[in-house]
Amino acid sequence: MRPRLLGLATFACALAAVACAPGSDADGATGSSSGEASSGAEATGTVTLGFSVSNGVRMGPNLQDALVGPVYGALYLTSEVTITGPAEGAVPIVAIELDEVDLSTVEVAEVTWTSAPLPADRYTVLAMLDLDGNFEQSDELPDPGDPVTLPTQAFEIIAGEDMSFVVIFDMIYG
Repeated sequence: MRPRLLGLATFACALAAVACAPGSDADGATGSSSGEASSGAEATGTVTLGFSVSNGVRMGPNLQDALVGPVYGALYLTSEVTITGPAEGAVPIVAIELDEVDLSTVEVAEVTWTSAPLPADRYTVLAMLDLDGNFEQSDELPDPGDPVTLPTQAFEIIAGEDMSFVVIFDMIYG
């Protein structure tokens, strides 16, 4: 990239980061929101995750079982996730495990998962719906026919807020 274009790209990235920062207003000015910690304590929030499947999964020819089963997954910092999954050395922030999620007849499952307080940041959900109940036998990995998320689902935890996010199983593994 030529130096001038590189400079413009750097400026645009910096401007976007300021304009989208938590607590910023439309003209990019930042300020403290009422939910932020002010005495050096770590700013935290929570998230409640709902679960759904895309129409491609629901009607997919590779779907082998009813859309009912346990969910296994983890939250990662978005900065540590690539298009192929967690970056080398990335550590899950928290594990997600639910005994049974039923998506056979509903758009969004009734069962939800709520985090403990987590540092304000951007997080990505990587998860699977274990339709055939063989999570331990498959080395705790999805096997063909299990719906999985893609590493493109990210949300932001905002200090002092309880967030909601619907995790969508986008693809059938295999």
